[in-house]
Amino acid sequence: MGASGAILEEVVLNDEGATINPNYHDYKVSTAVDAPRIKVGLVEAAQPDGPYGAKGVGEPALAATAPAIGNAIYAATGVRIKDLPLTPEKMLTALKAAREKK
Repeated sequence: MGASGAILEEVVLNDEGATINPNYHDYKVSTAVDAPRIKVGLVEAAQPDGPYGAKGVGEPALAATAPAIGNAIYAATGVRIKDLPLTPEKMLTALKAAREKK
């Protein structure tokens, strides 16, 4: 989910602010085929604030996913991309701009 948001998902708007990719044909998301293998570790302690002791599992970790991928791109290429999604096209544009500065 976090990687999908970082590298694929983008709401595209027209000049009037209307969404022009409102369906799954045009709005790209990753699928189970794209997901990495995950090793699950269970923590069997109740959360006193959650309903029936339940905890949030996936969403808290999503905040760091896009910045981590962005930092990995920066470490590998030396260019920083600051808007999502982090696409190959944006990387090429940033690399060309960095090359022209030299």
